[in-house]
Amino acid sequence: MTMTILDDLKADHRELKAQIGAILQTEGSKERGSQFKQFRALLTAHSRAEEKILYRRLEKSEEGKAEALEGTVEHEVADRLVEDLSKSRNLESDKWTARCTVLRELLEHHIDEEENEMFKTARNQFDQKTLAKIGEEFKMAKLAISAETVV
Repeated sequence: MTMTILDDLKADHRELKAQIGAILQTEGSKERGSQFKQFRALLTAHSRAEEKILYRRLEKSEEGKAEALEGTVEHEVADRLVEDLSKSRNLESDKWTARCTVLRELLEHHIDEEENEMFKTARNQFDQKTLAKIGEEFKMAKLAISAETVV
């Protein structure tokens, strides 16, 4: 069976969940900072590419518009939390950990909604061939965004 954008998104979701879980279990500002940089880079590339490739297509349909717009807003909230976390000097503070925990909860909520609702909408909107084609576009967009994003 051909890989589709939904398979690629799921793989990223698993990686993001694993990375943020590891960050929260890490002790030591240096290691946490390094892990957070990797997490931020993946989250940024994933979110921007997903908005550009999948959300824009879903927004054109009655069925997908609200889900795509809500997903975009959730990305914006996550971006603000990531920005706040990035500016912090003390990655071991209780406040940093609390903010990172809220980010993890937001991510888990977003991923659950996306995989259980938006993916169903995408399957209704697009055939397998189209999902595979936009999966390739997603990969290319993610690579381009990663290349231009200096974290």
